[in-house]
Amino acid sequence: MSTNNIINVQAADAAAAMPDLSGKKILMGFWHNWLAGASDGYKQGKFTNMDLTDIPPEYNVVAVAFMKGEGIPTFKPYNLSDAEFRRQVGVLNNQGRAVLISLGGADAHIELKTGDEDKLANEIIRLVETYGFDGLDIDLEQAAIGAANNKTVLPAALKKVKAHYAAEGKNFIVSMAPEFPYLRTNGTYLDYITALEGYYDFIAPQYYNQGGDGIWVDEANGGKGAWITQDNDAMKEDFLYYLTESLVTGTRGYTKIPATKFVIGLPSNNDAAATGYVVNKQAVYNAFARLDTKGLSIKGLMTWSVNWDNGKSSAGVAYNWEFKTRYAPLIQGGATPPQPGKPDAPTALNATALTSTSLTLNWTAAASTYPISHYAVYRDGSAIGQTGSLSLQDSGLLPSTQYSYFVTATDSQGNTSLPGSALAVKTADGGTPPEPGVSEWQSNHSYKAGDVVTYKGKKYTCLQAHTSNTGWTPDAAFTLWQLTA
Repeated sequence: MSTNNIINVQAADAAAAMPDLSGKKILMGFWHNWLAGASDGYKQGKFTNMDLTDIPPEYNVVAVAFMKGEGIPTFKPYNLSDAEFRRQVGVLNNQGRAVLISLGGADAHIELKTGDEDKLANEIIRLVETYGFDGLDIDLEQAAIGAANNKTVLPAALKKVKAHYAAEGKNFIVSMAPEFPYLRTNGTYLDYITALEGYYDFIAPQYYNQGGDGIWVDEANGGKGAWITQDNDAMKEDFLYYLTESLVTGTRGYTKIPATKFVIGLPSNNDAAATGYVVNKQAVYNAFARLDTKGLSIKGLMTWSVNWDNGKSSAGVAYNWEFKTRYAPLIQGGATPPQPGKPDAPTALNATALTSTSLTLNWTAAASTYPISHYAVYRDGSAIGQTGSLSLQDSGLLPSTQYSYFVTATDSQGNTSLPGSALAVKTADGGTPPEPGVSEWQSNHSYKAGDVVTYKGKKYTCLQAHTSNTGWTPDAAFTLWQLTA
């Protein structure tokens, strides 16, 4: 490969370093190289523009989005000089943090042709020398994955770049961020993984934007089997665990990626992706703990994106670095994962759809090392039913009568939790009409902005349209509801 035409601006500055990530857990976030619009989010929120140096230090890998363009793709900072961008990369490098250039994106039309190998390798090296990048992340999506000769040209170019920096005693990082359905045994991303075997440093599959796609697990549902989808909030822990287990062991119809090179990709919030947001962070902690218990500890987490992590909802409410705050302790220490034993007690027990003779009980999923088999509901100390979901209707009640409820959780090993906090509920007397335009909050109900509900004796106004679920109660989902009374 000829490098005679490459302008070598690399000097002995901080950006010349390529931090070593081997053996380290990573928290990776993408950074937007374009100006925020008025309402770019999936829920019409707005991400925040920021410098690389504004990204919290907990993010020890930053992927700059994107390198793209017709012909040989390239990159240029949207609002900074080359020198200032390189200086900022140097600041992160000096902190031991890696900055990658991400190739592709959802709207990229990359079509590489045989003969482009040296041209692409030279351009990647030029970008490294100019901006201080420490590696390249393959983020090809949709048609670009198999367009032209991308599957042969790109791996060949990356091998050349990897060898170029290895000769300097440096490790040029190669990563990928494929959507998880492309990783099935006949998946279109497998050509990149096979071609770069022994060269890539980690792969961060996207566990978002796939909605009803998922994985069939024979041992789920009490051994009856279940199709666990990405958008099933009630089974999110099982989805995270079983899909990751499948990918790091090469089972259930998926290719194998070593656990030590595996990173789960999640959206920062509901504005960052159409689906995939994790309502209850404990699902992620529990999935990691189950993988650890099985000897399948993975390398970390990735999110789209740091700009969204610092963004705002359509109502102007700051997301306030929720993803970083939630998961940095899990990745970088300080969090105590649950140990095998009894599940935690279910929490947030509440009653909805209250009438004079019936009501619906809802609760939040119990944290557990093993999958939850079922929940048992008790009324006045007596069991009234079992369910695998997070709600149960109780009927045949007496009007104007107070009842006491609690719920327990039992896992797949037969371990039963202590009872959750009891809830006292009084049925309606059958003669008092509800306040006009106001109803009790319900799960699995479509709300629009301006709707008013009551919940636990308080009144809330809906801030943005959504379909409710048990994790988005008005007292918890501050981006969806505002307390009014």
